Order: sequence, then C-alpha cells, then structure tokens
Amino acid sequence: MKPKLTSELAEFIGIMSGDGYMNHHSNGHYFIEIAGHSENDLEYHKKYIASLVERLFAIRPTLVFKKGQNTLCSRISSKRIFNILEYLSFPKGKKNNLIVPSWISANKKFFLSFIKGIYDTDGSMILRTRGQHSISLGLKNRKLILEIKSFLERMNYFVSYNECTQKDKRGFTSTVYCIRINQKVLINKFKNQIGSSNPYKIGRLEKMTRSGTAGI
Repeated sequence: MKPKLTSELAEFIGIMSGDGYMNHHSNGHYFIEIAGHSENDLEYHKKYIASLVERLFAIRPTLVFKKGQNTLCSRISSKRIFNILEYLSFPKGKKNNLIVPSWISANKKFFLSFIKGIYDTDGSMILRTRGQHSISLGLKNRKLILEIKSFLERMNYFVSYNECTQKDKRGFTSTVYCIRINQKVLINKFKNQIGSSNPYKIGRLEKMTRSGTAGI
C-alpha cells in the first residue's frame, strides 16, 4: 500500500524519528511504539497522537504506562503499518542510520511538519529568569541533526551546534548532538512557522514568547 504523502504523515515520521521505535519478533508480532513522559506528554499522546494515527492509518494506538518509570508509550501492533513505515524509509530496530526521507527533504512544507514532530517528542526549551530563553533539539544521530540544522539555516534561522556526553538511567554514556535557537525573534518565528501539537510544549512556547528578551 502506497500512502498519500501529506504534512500530517511527515509530522508522524518526525514523531517516530524523535521518540519512536518499531520492530518485529520471530513469532510474527509487529509493533510500533512512541515513548513520552507519563505526565507532561499524557494529553499529547492520549488526544493528538491517537487521533493522528487514526486519521492516517484507520487504527487507534494503545496507551501503555511503564511500571516504575515516568514513561508512557503509544503502541501500534500492525504488520500493515510496519510495512508502510518501511516503505517510507523509516528503519526497524536501532535508528543509527536514520536520515530525513527524500520525499520530506524535497518539500519545504513537509520538512517543517517533520521538524514539528521531532520537536514535540525530542525537543526541549530552556526558560531563564532573565529572559534569555532557547529552543533546543538533541539527537544521537549526527547526520540527522545536521540535516535539520542545514534546512533551518536555509530558512534563515541562526542555529548553534554543539556536542555533549549524556548518561542515561542505566549508566550508559553516549554522545548527543544538539542544535539551539536563542534569538527571541527566531523563537517567535519557530512558534509561528513550525509550532507544536503537544499541549505541554505549546504552553512553554507561549510563556517563552510572552516573557523577557532573548539573547541576540
């Protein structure tokens, strides 16, 4: 099945590229999962992601809470959707070689929606008391983050870049590649041009653009 290429589908691929994962077991069980924070992302998963998946694939994901963790996930068990995502160049298993699919990178509107999906799942905001706020996106995939940086720069954003090490809850250390937008005028531009579908992040974006003066 060849899906219709739309901005909503590009946003979903961005969501998957941020906190999504898919694989299948030898017993024939196919699954797609999107992780999130059990409190901050609850409304986003329960309402937006569930509706988006239903509109795109005519199936509603199951919301699962991880015991002993501040984590939830939207889970889809479907070989059909698994095959669609593979057709759209989303990899199974580890996302080490993930890149922006060509059908997205060739279309400005799709690329903006793709970034929204990644931002809503993997993006963060730094709100400082003096108003020097910033939007940040950190990924473990250097090639993917540099593709996003290059696109944003073509859209006339000034984007800083740095690499840092990060230790997860299991004690494993990995390198994270980060881009950041600091200027208030560009944060406003990001809000209006790319925006968010995540209620938690929408609220923080509103707070950022209402208060203070960001660094220039």
